[in-house]
Formats: sequence, structure tokens, C-alpha cells
Amino acid sequence: MEYQSSVENLDEDGYTQLDFSSHNITRRSVVSEKGLCAESSHWRLIAVTLGILCSVILVITVVLSTSAGFKG
Repeated sequence: MEYQSSVENLDEDGYTQLDFSSHNITRRSVVSEKGLCAESSHWRLIAVTLGILCSVILVITVVLSTSAGFKG
């Protein structure tokens, strides 16, 4: 990326303008040694387990609150 002087990057109000155009910039993907699939499935398992646990706690809370409401 080429360096431009600060005067060229300023608009008429004095704010810096950013240039997001890519000139000869190559992107490369970052993959761990284990691979992307192994890491993703590990976190997916944790997320699904926590989601199920939260759903069970929510259902228990709703059942207990409605049963307490009818008795009291």
C-alpha cells in the first residue's frame, strides 16, 4: 500500500478520508494446523450444548412459575 501525505487525505473540512480501494493486495486465508473443520465442530458442540441447557432451564422456570401462580 502506498503512503500518501496527510494533506492529500484531507477533505475541505479537515477530516481524513480513507481509501478502501485495494491495489495489488492479495488475501490469504488463515487455517490452523488442526484445520478449520476440527476447530469449528468443537465450538459448535459447545454452543449446541449450552443452547439446550438454556432451553431446559427456561422451560423449567416457566413451568414452575405457572404452577406457583395457580396455587397461590
